[in-house]
Amino acid sequence: MSFKCKECNQGFESLRSLHAHIKKHKMFLGDYYVKHYARKNKLTGELLPFKNYDEYFGKDFSQPGQLAEWCEKADGKEVKEYIGKLLNQRITEKDLNYGPTELEMLSAGLPSIDLYKKYFGSYTYACEACDVKPLLDRKLPKSFFDDYSNTKILIDTREQQPLSFNTSESYKLDIGDYGVTSENYDYTYVDRKSFGDFCSTVTVGYSRFCKELERCKALGCYLFVVMEFPFEEIQEYNYKSYKKYKIDYVFHNVREMQKQYGDCCQFVFSGSREMSELIIPKILVMGKQVWKTDVNYFWSKHTKEK
Repeated sequence: MSFKCKECNQGFESLRSLHAHIKKHKMFLGDYYVKHYARKNKLTGELLPFKNYDEYFGKDFSQPGQLAEWCEKADGKEVKEYIGKLLNQRITEKDLNYGPTELEMLSAGLPSIDLYKKYFGSYTYACEACDVKPLLDRKLPKSFFDDYSNTKILIDTREQQPLSFNTSESYKLDIGDYGVTSENYDYTYVDRKSFGDFCSTVTVGYSRFCKELERCKALGCYLFVVMEFPFEEIQEYNYKSYKKYKIDYVFHNVREMQKQYGDCCQFVFSGSREMSELIIPKILVMGKQVWKTDVNYFWSKHTKEK
């Protein structure tokens, strides 16, 4: 693949070489691309700002929420074609053999599952149009919302900020932070993550956590990683945090983990510590019944509807 400078027509074998050359024209990369490849925001019609090459040519909106707003205003046929194309691009470019989870879609700036349901009839139909099936394709059992507050919860002895349950016991677990006793055990565990712990685990602790997931898979178990804060407020949490993280990199690694360990792990944003105390017994008791369910998607809908 070759690249040609639009200022002087000189050819280059790599994008990196072209970018180094553009500086000789005393131009910033952003000025060069906006001048020669002007791209407009599909919602506002304004020129898209240049941040980096991939984002500039890969996105049609500049602010979170603009895609959803455009979908509400644009012609339904155009919307269906556009979001279908986005899904297919994601699957093709990331070499996925499944339809992404809700968290993967939203963290990558893509449409929500509900948008696909609206325009395709179901998310499964949207995925089938791309020759794949959703990674997590089961519905949430109605019994998930039964009362499990009196379930005895096993709390790993290494858990430093344990959640509070009606009945619990300190116990050394092989996997995760929380489990249940034999009468409810279904090879399912939960890892609890605060904001800092979550970001650290999937960045500097990436390799170590992958080893835990490998052990989880080898034992035939499944780990739900429950974050005790809302997905929508992660940037605000990062702003207030003593240590700042590159949130795009955080979610990039989460998506990579989901791709590699989608058969034994998924991530769920509970919303708070109190909500974690509510959802964890449900996950542990339901066990295998929710291994193939996008719990984060259904839990988010449930909490927003309350």
